Amino acid sequence: MPSVAARSVDLTKTYGKGDAQVHALAGVSIDIFEGQYTAVMGPSGSGKSTLMHCMAALDDVSTGHVFIGETELSSLNDKALTLLRRDKIGFVFQSFNLVPTLTAQENILLPLSIAGKNPDPGWFDQVVDTVGLRDRLGHRPNEMSGGQQQRVACARALVSRPAIVFADEPTGNLDSASGAEVLSFLRRSVKEFGQTVVMVTHDPIAASYTDRVVFLADGKVVDELLAPTAESVLERMTALQARTVEGRGF
Repeated sequence: MPSVAARSVDLTKTYGKGDAQVHALAGVSIDIFEGQYTAVMGPSGSGKSTLMHCMAALDDVSTGHVFIGETELSSLNDKALTLLRRDKIGFVFQSFNLVPTLTAQENILLPLSIAGKNPDPGWFDQVVDTVGLRDRLGHRPNEMSGGQQQRVACARALVSRPAIVFADEPTGNLDSASGAEVLSFLRRSVKEFGQTVVMVTHDPIAASYTDRVVFLADGKVVDELLAPTAESVLERMTALQARTVEGRGF
């Protein structure tokens, strides 16, 4: 059994008070295994992005526990949390989040620059060549396509060798060809580098690149699928959405 890279235990996240209270997460317990590519899926409003933000130390939890490795996040002060996010976690967002005035190389190396660390030249070269950006390192974001910008973001997430990479709808702003490039890179980072990747997506094709899909509905884990195909994911999602609509009385 592979080691656990991250886990949540009976995680809840509540917004608002009284009649306006919303339970975004309603007791989620999940293990994310090292060296695996995991997708988190569910209908709109199921809590998938909230779960990712809580597990990636980007948002506080209401109750329950989140661990990165053996470290429990609520035990850390703000400075320690900042260091953990910097040293242990990589992020890939739907909107790329590149600095427009920096070149691709400078964007990739930004987390290390902020940390005052020197890059490992061999690792940097391996990451850059894997994402196919060698001839774009001197270009700024506005000189690159959306797919190239997202590959820069993926390289930035990996260059510090994080324990885990969280990707929130990483292909959401991309056409199908560019999306496939990004998904293939994340797949290779798991297979060739032993990286751990967790991806929120609504796309069955994107989910088919992963090892495991965890399904959420109404803030709870309701299903899981191993070795997913686009067809098997679509079938589960269709059934899940039908159950969700029926359960809400629509």
